[in-house]
Amino acid sequence: MIKNAILVVLYNKGLESSTTLQTLIQHPFKSIKLTIHNNGPFRISEEDGFFLRLKTIYEQVELVNCLENQPLSQVYNRFIANNLHVERWVILDDDTTINESFWFAVEHTQADIECPRIISSINYKTYYPVSKGEVVLSYQDLDPATAFSIGSGLIIHRRLWDVFERHGLSLFDENYALYGVDVSVFRRIHRMSTSGEKFVLRSSCYLEHGLSRSEKKESEFRIAENLIDLAISARRYPQFHLYYHLGWRLLKQFIRLRFKTVMVATQAFFRGKHPRCN
Repeated sequence: MIKNAILVVLYNKGLESSTTLQTLIQHPFKSIKLTIHNNGPFRISEEDGFFLRLKTIYEQVELVNCLENQPLSQVYNRFIANNLHVERWVILDDDTTINESFWFAVEHTQADIECPRIISSINYKTYYPVSKGEVVLSYQDLDPATAFSIGSGLIIHRRLWDVFERHGLSLFDENYALYGVDVSVFRRIHRMSTSGEKFVLRSSCYLEHGLSRSEKKESEFRIAENLIDLAISARRYPQFHLYYHLGWRLLKQFIRLRFKTVMVATQAFFRGKHPRCN
């Protein structure tokens, strides 16, 4: 019987080049359905040798080719909707190193959402999760009103989906496409927890991950995407500090003559969604 479902999202990468898939072979899970979502830009064949090897290890393996780089919020929500028969869903990027502590958490955690401690494979610092404004460095339960983390490594229990369903919400906000997708589930938890819903958020394991934020130089693409994320958040989840940071960062981009970035972020604010989201 399949108890858990794992999603690995690839972009511009072959199966064998994925650290995540390489370590999933080394640390195979029991009673798991493994879904590999290839978000483009090139197609991956089901006759790929690495894919065939995965099929000999896992009970169920599915390869989804979606070459148009679909918004991650839609990818995550569809994966969950297609696997409502399982107890837990696991979301992974393509450059995460799986270990025994994470394997144990996938098999045994009873938290509504498990947030592994994320250690950068670049500088070996811990960056996530964050709870009450502090980076979490040890096993602990997290504050539902303030905690957040990145998407890769999240272990989501069916109970969390049930609460969201009762409130008429998807787990991930489909107004986001890339940055902000993972945090959107926590923003929704924050709102519901302040209204009296009870959640158990926990960090009982760790993962190594190729974090872009630990790189010294921020690319133009990341600058623009981060600003779009901030614009959507200020519109959809309004708080004073979000408005303040959005105004300040728009001003900085304007002074640096990055008018296109300013225009795209401003449009995202007024539309309340990423340009790639319908």
